[in-house]
Amino acid sequence: MPEPEPADVALLEALAVHPAHGAVVAHAVHDADGTVRDFVIERATEAAARLLGPGLDPGVAIGRLAGGRGSEVLPELIRLVTEGGWAQLRLAPGTDPEERVAVDMIGVGDRVVCLLDPGWTRGLALQERGFRALVESAIDVIEVIEPTGVIRYVSPGARAVLGYPPQRLLGRHFRVKIDPRDRAIVQDAFDRSLAARPGEIVEVEFRVRHGEDEVRWVHGRGTNHLATPGVNGIVVNWRDVTVPLELRSRLEYAATHDALTGLANRSLFVDHLELALASAARHAGSRVAVLFCDLDRFKMVNDSLGHAAGDAMLRQLGARLRETVRPGDTVARFGGDEFAVLCPELMDDAQAGGLAELIKAAVEAPYRLDGGPQDLLVGTSVGVALSVQPPQDAEQLLREADTALYEAKRRGRNRVELFSGRLSDKLTDRLRLESDLRRALVSGQLTLLYQPKLDLRENKVFSAEALLRWNHPERGLLLPAAFLPLAEETGLLTPIGEWVLRTAAQQVAAWASSGLDLGVQINFSDQELNDPEMLPLIAETLAKTSIDPAKLEVEITERAAAADLATTIETVRSVRAGGTHVSLDDFGTGYCSLTWLQQIPVDAVKLDKTFILRLGEHHRSTAIVESVLRLGAALGLGTVAEGVETVAQLEQLRQLGCDAAQGFHIGRPMPPEALETLLD
Repeated sequence: MPEPEPADVALLEALAVHPAHGAVVAHAVHDADGTVRDFVIERATEAAARLLGPGLDPGVAIGRLAGGRGSEVLPELIRLVTEGGWAQLRLAPGTDPEERVAVDMIGVGDRVVCLLDPGWTRGLALQERGFRALVESAIDVIEVIEPTGVIRYVSPGARAVLGYPPQRLLGRHFRVKIDPRDRAIVQDAFDRSLAARPGEIVEVEFRVRHGEDEVRWVHGRGTNHLATPGVNGIVVNWRDVTVPLELRSRLEYAATHDALTGLANRSLFVDHLELALASAARHAGSRVAVLFCDLDRFKMVNDSLGHAAGDAMLRQLGARLRETVRPGDTVARFGGDEFAVLCPELMDDAQAGGLAELIKAAVEAPYRLDGGPQDLLVGTSVGVALSVQPPQDAEQLLREADTALYEAKRRGRNRVELFSGRLSDKLTDRLRLESDLRRALVSGQLTLLYQPKLDLRENKVFSAEALLRWNHPERGLLLPAAFLPLAEETGLLTPIGEWVLRTAAQQVAAWASSGLDLGVQINFSDQELNDPEMLPLIAETLAKTSIDPAKLEVEITERAAAADLATTIETVRSVRAGGTHVSLDDFGTGYCSLTWLQQIPVDAVKLDKTFILRLGEHHRSTAIVESVLRLGAALGLGTVAEGVETVAQLEQLRQLGCDAAQGFHIGRPMPPEALETLLD
């Protein structure tokens, strides 16, 4: 079973020691545009069902609860998951409509926790039934205080809260039981009760002494009954709220801190950033810096040593950052291996750059991890953005720091990069390109060109590689290198990959219907290779187009295979089990070792064009090509040569026993109509 979320842990711990409180945990349901529509119950305790009646079952939408109870709380719940924090409402229970149940509601991400308190269920009816009925039916503590502050009566329930017999308080001032830190606010509440109209309620939360060394939080409600016969005093109804307050504190901490490192999370970081920018706006010359830190190739740590070691490294890193920054700076973890540091009250770029170098040095110091090398070293890239006058808003400054980090990684990693006007232009251009790419997906600007592949034994084109292009309305025909990295960063790579798969399969079907027996190859990135939705999509596409699965070939690069070897092996097996072929592209240029060819069950290998370029001109290149071809034959793999540009290269590959070839000499990437004409 998955480990419970931090919010669940806090809730369960609290309820274990206070079972009288009912609890309901629910998660948000979103519309297509991302707005919260309703909440679905995940868990409801027996106490919750006793307090609010039946119907609180897992899977039930809160907005559909009987008696209008759900519609009362739904607007407040939506506000909580949007803005965070907590709120309190009082609902009618499932029986007496005059009674009310207090509901503490806390939002944690997309989930809400509702804590139902039975202590108030009889609060509204008590004043009408008289003092005796009030005392007899009270669940929590009832206290009657004379105008002088002297306690005349305390109900027996006080013993559980105070830790001693309540009779000790009779004839003494109410201040004796209150923690000294809260005596002033309680005295103020008592004075307001004396001045209040009959029946008007004054509420206050404060601490009382429990025994000699402990304190408990209580919530008090004072009512002026000076004119009530038989009472003639201030009636205070108070209850122990230590558990709900502790729960609220834990949930608020979980909602604003990273569970792994204990650092602030993005939400709390943005709150601190907004306050720092507001302060900088009031003080000329004061600037605010945001630093984004990203570990270089952290994935290799997880893959080689395991996720437990990776988590240990992240905890060490968080501790180092806290020790390195100045008092008043905020360190946060945004997720994965990305950290952020907020540095308010800076003077210039040089000061911000100096802090960034200190952080970089702290991150790069050796790490000691159980089960790993004695000294594990990692690099880091740091992006820095500094506020101007008047300051940017928080989101703008975060985007600038992210752009600087992206530039640091683009320029080779393991460096510090400060945001500048030049990067600002790049950011604008990148945002515009991202917007254009989203439109390109739905407006038909993406296209596939097909480069023919020649069977060297039969001297016949039998297949073609589908190559993605973007017909940008202003920039012309763009190659994948100009937009696929951006697509990967913005989550557009998956829908683009789906479009390529469907379009290529439809083209094979169109060729088959016109009498052309042609297959097609499509390229998979590591992200697509490890996407669990890709295998069902291939099966669905084959079924809809009714093409021969063998006419579809998936090409993976050595780099993609290296990202997660175990997943790669399983995915390739599953793809081939459906009849689709798989080939290893750009063989000899990446991380692949010869032993991997035994582990990854591909159908063919494609020799990179760098080996073909000097074929026949340099004996080492020829020897390498010949060795790979022999190895492929020995392993039962098909062999394809890329980048064939001359007749001599083509003939030598045929003599060496290569199965197939593609390159400019055979044909450049072309529209499907041009390929059909070429084959006529």
